[in-house]
Amino acid sequence: MTAGHLLNSQQSHWKAHSGSYQSAAQVLYIHPSKQGIDYRPGQEMGRAYGLFPLGLPGLINRLRENGIGVRGVNHSLEVELDPTFSLATWLSRQSRVKVVLIDLHWYEHSYGAIDAARQVRRVLPHAAVVVGGLTASGFSRQILEQFAEVDYIIRGDAEQPLLELVQWLLQGGPADGLTSIPNLSYRKDGLVVENPLSYTASPDDLDRLNFVDIDFLDHYQEYYAHEYIVTDLAMARKALETHPFTGRWLCNARGCKYHCSYCGGSKDSHKVLAGRTDLVPRSADKVVADLGRLKELGVIQASLSYDIAEMGQDYWQDFFARLRASGTKIALYDEFFQMPVPEFIEDFARSVDMSQSAVALSPLSGNERVRHLNGKHFSNDQLFDMLNLLSQHQFYVFVYFSLNLPGENEETIEDTLQLARDIYDFYPPRLLKILDTVHTLDPLSPMAVAPEKYGIRTTLSSFMDFYHYCYNTRLGSQQARTELERGFTLIDPQERSLRKMADWWDRERAGREASWWPTPPSW
Repeated sequence: MTAGHLLNSQQSHWKAHSGSYQSAAQVLYIHPSKQGIDYRPGQEMGRAYGLFPLGLPGLINRLRENGIGVRGVNHSLEVELDPTFSLATWLSRQSRVKVVLIDLHWYEHSYGAIDAARQVRRVLPHAAVVVGGLTASGFSRQILEQFAEVDYIIRGDAEQPLLELVQWLLQGGPADGLTSIPNLSYRKDGLVVENPLSYTASPDDLDRLNFVDIDFLDHYQEYYAHEYIVTDLAMARKALETHPFTGRWLCNARGCKYHCSYCGGSKDSHKVLAGRTDLVPRSADKVVADLGRLKELGVIQASLSYDIAEMGQDYWQDFFARLRASGTKIALYDEFFQMPVPEFIEDFARSVDMSQSAVALSPLSGNERVRHLNGKHFSNDQLFDMLNLLSQHQFYVFVYFSLNLPGENEETIEDTLQLARDIYDFYPPRLLKILDTVHTLDPLSPMAVAPEKYGIRTTLSSFMDFYHYCYNTRLGSQQARTELERGFTLIDPQERSLRKMADWWDRERAGREASWWPTPPSW
């Protein structure tokens, strides 16, 4: 059966059973739009940040495996499919619901998640609203103190705590039953109570989770297309005329080994947010089994949550050997945190479907001092050695630069622009995308925790700061690539003008438009 036939079959199954899914649901899940319930696609709106956290399927499927019916909705996807979609109307049709789950993982949803919670409270006043994710974990007390619409927050890893909480809510457990649920924050007699952060997922815990099935989500087949990493825009558009290019992000580990300046998922961040002190890998055989199931579902490209090259040579050699032995030929997307060894590239290339596979490199800056300051520990020579090897195997490559990280200024950006030009001239243009990104301060990132180390002053610190940031940046704006609303400035603001630096990037892009990244879709 072809991928297109598989998707059509799944869609027919969903339509045939949508009534039973709706009536059986005791728990709802909402992935909010950044812009809140008023999101509508169009040029005026900015990105809705429509990808849900990749660990979410594991949580929902854990509930379903314990007999709890769940139905989910991705707000921005529904609005893209039907501009008249109303979250209030959707909620009003869920007659049996007692619990509503809303993710607040990325800070970009700080306004949208609360706005969704407000709508739940209006339409389903008796339903309990449960929020989780990295951002919710970092600001749990502030959120519960400032927003009555949120009843419970689960901090850190949620697999066991969420099951215990939902069972307690559905079964009407004893009044003191909340006190034993790990990682839980809630209100009692008007005061915030935060239970100990005593549950952290182990490798065995992760191996027991089902990260593959997302049929709890309305229009889950259409969602597959939104997780595909586009390697050839023209080919993807042509393919969409007959069947969607489909992709899925897949969890292969939690935690991190590094302390990149801009990342709220750094090693120390995981320790604070989830009590995690080391990388927690899933076993190679479980990841390979998941890839096989995704392939059977018609998915052609899987994106790994953690750079597999950083999981140790014994691990990735075992992984690729198992993948080859399984007979599953699927495309992979992997973002290299540093520079992998040449043997990794060789193993990768002979184990996957290379036609839709891709890798990403993040030099961030052409200036090696700036690069090292922000967590990337390789030279320009090492970068070109890797590009040479990748070109020999015809890898599709994304190269990420950053416009505004600490240390980058009007002098060092000349190095960055030159490196971008050199990469463009060196690597086959048809296999290359160069992206320049602008970072906003990530909660609990090293920059946020120790700004003086990076020569910056921060302007976003509380949850309300991020809430207002999201509200103020709901619409697309030329201000997005300036100091405005980025959450930090250099201690000496005279060192650079981001507007001027952005103009230099724009001129470079104009000359390379065929191969540099096009304007991304709003979704």
